Amino acid sequence: MYTHSTDAGWISRSHRAISPFRLARPSTPEEAIEVFSDQADATFIAGGIDLVRRMRGGDKWNTVIDISSIDGLGAIEDAGDFVRIGALATHWDVETSEVLAARLPDFQTAWMTIGNVRVRMAGTVGGNILAREAGYDGGVILGVLGAELVFASAAGEVSLPADSAGAALPAGGLLKRVDVPVVPNRKLLFDRSLKPMVSVAVSVEGDRHAVGIGCAFPEPLFRTGTGAVEAEELSADLPEPTGNPMGSSAYRRRMVGVIAARAYRALTSGMR
Repeated sequence: MYTHSTDAGWISRSHRAISPFRLARPSTPEEAIEVFSDQADATFIAGGIDLVRRMRGGDKWNTVIDISSIDGLGAIEDAGDFVRIGALATHWDVETSEVLAARLPDFQTAWMTIGNVRVRMAGTVGGNILAREAGYDGGVILGVLGAELVFASAAGEVSLPADSAGAALPAGGLLKRVDVPVVPNRKLLFDRSLKPMVSVAVSVEGDRHAVGIGCAFPEPLFRTGTGAVEAEELSADLPEPTGNPMGSSAYRRRMVGVIAARAYRALTSGMR
């Protein structure tokens, strides 16, 4: 199961900025969790876009656990009341899934905006969520849909709401899938027109709405309510956004309200 990173072809001999590490290639989630629990300094890797960038920036792990070959973690399945999206499903898998086109078309449309072509082909759903980067939108979209993150752990499966940004992840847990509820008449609109200053997702179900905000804070922020989204009221309820040279905090906070209110009107006026 173990090999040396350079011998495995993971590190070009010209990229010595990446420190040597032991590479594990488990074949099951249980095996991956066992390896992780046995190592004092280990991490999981799949698509590798964010992890390799961090490693080239100086971050170090003694053991890297490659989960990309574990069967079943990339599947997208219709489970009746929800759709199961495997953590190893790529953004391209989401974009081309017939299951999502039929069951969660608004979600699929929103997810198509994530990343460039290279990222969509190699990056995974799980990687986008677990990177916990302020500018990543996977958690924003999933949060307003009431999705659940399902982890495998030594104690069994553990679920975590996607809108619980900042919550501690299960210790030693491996993200297996995301369960996205299929709710009749729920609509979703995602607006990234002002990235990297702000991104906003809005879902509407009957008279209830949920607003997810990305880029403006260290982690996604969520607000729920009934009736219309009022721009000024929403903006006034937000904390101070993090610094961004492209726009002042006041401007970004105001734009969250404007974009969310506009999305709500579009979702409820039959414009889509």
